[in-house]
Amino acid sequence: WAFCNPLHPAIHPSLRQMDAEVVQMVVNMYNGSKEACGAFTTGGTESILMAIKAYRDWGLATKGITSPNIVVCTTAHAAFMKAGKYFNVFVKFARTDKHMAVDVKHVQQLIDGNTVAIVGSCCQYAHGTVDPIEDMAKIALKHNVGLHVDCCLGGFLVPFMEKAGFPMPAFDFRVNGVTSISCDPHKYGFSPKGASVVMFSNKELRHHMYCFLTEWTGGIYATAT
Repeated sequence: WAFCNPLHPAIHPSLRQMDAEVVQMVVNMYNGSKEACGAFTTGGTESILMAIKAYRDWGLATKGITSPNIVVCTTAHAAFMKAGKYFNVFVKFARTDKHMAVDVKHVQQLIDGNTVAIVGSCCQYAHGTVDPIEDMAKIALKHNVGLHVDCCLGGFLVPFMEKAGFPMPAFDFRVNGVTSISCDPHKYGFSPKGASVVMFSNKELRHHMYCFLTEWTGGIYATAT
């Protein structure tokens, strides 16, 4: 199966089982509830792309938003800008504070009626700073928008910080308001490139990530990523 199209895992049930097991392991690492779910992708960039695609479609389906935007910090990974270009989602940039974490007051100022999600990093690529996810979650809940936490860089480090004796503010699904997380097993998870997992707090949001065509001349075409 190493040489088959991974978009059609049903061809090899054992491959689909491994996919599901990896996703569940990572969801458990991030303290997901029974409703939490996700998908396996080929890298952190694809995980971020799929999260933003889900928020775009969620915004259209639930709020009728046709000109969506997201709010990210200037230190957020370039993949969010790439997602904006791919999916026609406008990207607003919040400034940093003196510690190079996102300025949450500026985030709140940038949110408007077309905002579908805000983004926090744990940790961000350039400086290793962790954004104040708990404060961002309160803002997300207040404005009824998604909160994506990008853990692609530190995905297999930050879940174990508390057990290792280091102070670590909450950043995962234990925080009410966190709706999606990206994590890369190929960074410190010792898996081959490329391997990433995008997680969602519930199946309804994940549904908006999917692509499915029912009227294609070749038959029903549906993929998770």
